[in-house]
Amino acid sequence: MKRFPTPVAPVLLLIACSVGCAALRDDMQRAEDSYEQARYDDSLVWLEDLEDDTPHMDVDMRARFYYLRGMTSYRLGHRDDALHYLALAREVAGEETSRALRPEQRQTMTRTLDELTPQDASFHARSATTVTTVSTPEDPAPPARE
Repeated sequence: MKRFPTPVAPVLLLIACSVGCAALRDDMQRAEDSYEQARYDDSLVWLEDLEDDTPHMDVDMRARFYYLRGMTSYRLGHRDDALHYLALAREVAGEETSRALRPEQRQTMTRTLDELTPQDASFHARSATTVTTVSTPEDPAPPARE
């Protein structure tokens, strides 16, 4: 009886991929946990480490990664990076019906992108001092000049 060799390489590749996917999920969870605990520097370290692995992430994880990377950059005052990554998150997450981001994350992303998107031909995010605010009834009116 003729024996066929066992395909060892595909089995080892499958095992390596499943271990790698679990490590990606774990590292992403650590980055999310750090962000939620307002430990933005820690979150950034995890996210920078994950950046090279974005091609290996599924679409939902990639959208969450870009959202988290953008919001972490925003919280740390890195406005150009925040604009870049949040724009990527918006593109990867796709339509409102996509489940890649939670509704409150989409709202935060939209609001933050509105704040950061330049109004001129620049590719740089608007600075915090150039953002115009809308006065609400609770805001005191500026003093009148005589």
